[in-house]
Amino acid sequence: MSGIIAYGVSIPKYRVDANEIWDVWKNVSKEILQKMGMKERTVTGPDEDPITLGAESARRCLKQAGISEKDVDGLIFASETNPYATKAAATVLQDILGLKKTCFVTDVQNSHRSGFDAIRIAKSLIDSGTCRKVLVIAADCLNQYISPGHVYEYAAAAGSCSLLLGTEGVIAEIDDMRFASEDKPNWYRLTGERFLQLGAGFVGYISNWGLMDSLKVSWADFAKANGVAPEDYEFIALPQGTVVQSFMSSGAIKCDPYSAIPYVISESTGDMGSATVLVSLCNILDLIDDGDKKILAVGYGWGDGSAVMGLTTTPAIGSVENRPVVIPLLENKEMLPYAKVLKYEKKIDRNTKGLSSYY
Repeated sequence: MSGIIAYGVSIPKYRVDANEIWDVWKNVSKEILQKMGMKERTVTGPDEDPITLGAESARRCLKQAGISEKDVDGLIFASETNPYATKAAATVLQDILGLKKTCFVTDVQNSHRSGFDAIRIAKSLIDSGTCRKVLVIAADCLNQYISPGHVYEYAAAAGSCSLLLGTEGVIAEIDDMRFASEDKPNWYRLTGERFLQLGAGFVGYISNWGLMDSLKVSWADFAKANGVAPEDYEFIALPQGTVVQSFMSSGAIKCDPYSAIPYVISESTGDMGSATVLVSLCNILDLIDDGDKKILAVGYGWGDGSAVMGLTTTPAIGSVENRPVVIPLLENKEMLPYAKVLKYEKKIDRNTKGLSSYY
């Protein structure tokens, strides 16, 4: 059966404390900030974007797999903050990684659910025999597309996850995937606009109405098709743009929220877009050494619907090298003042045709 062969993660080392942002804007109460569970988030450096972060996580993934880049048959880049408006970013990554020109290479660009969509496409390519090994790269820099003073600036962050899928050397088989798609204007960015818009409120059910409604549909379909219940899964990765969203997600699929909380990492990374749940999944894979462990990964698109993926580990996971992947990256950090965050995230508009770098 097809599944995950190897995985890699990239998380910027720069971070900003949520209180550092609050001291400038004070646009929500401290109580709300604490309830959202946002302590700090990642900040992209001057030379980081979804492509560079994606390349880094992909290299780590291929190193863990112990294969040559020439063995990869497909590359799917998933993001909602693709640096290019009309050009594929996947082909740039193809060149950076040195993949062969005959690879199937494409972008999946829509929402937080992009990573799950890319996995579904990759699995279909493998199961049909079209490709043997497909590299899925999910990367986002939401922090660069949230305006200064916006309430989601406390959470909007950056990061990347890469998964190598195939049928040989699988460490976690993908048992099934189920989706529920619908139009909900939680997030959107119109052509020509720099910053994302939040179509709903910031806290409570209002900001998560699409998440709650959609997860109920995709989970019901998944549970019925596979004859499972939430308690059948020892490890669960949930939507976690803010920590409170993981609690609301657990309510939608009726699982014990405390069974998923140990794998919520967003309190120290923020919302990494399409990479968030998949990085949480990698954190779970870091902890498992035995086969037959059941994992549930649940994603929501903040605008296009939800996805549920069930996995079962194989005995091969116990021999995976270069682990743990996630915790060392979480611990390797450098805190920044808010003024430098504005600079690094390129949120200060300047003359695009300036004659000097100094004014």
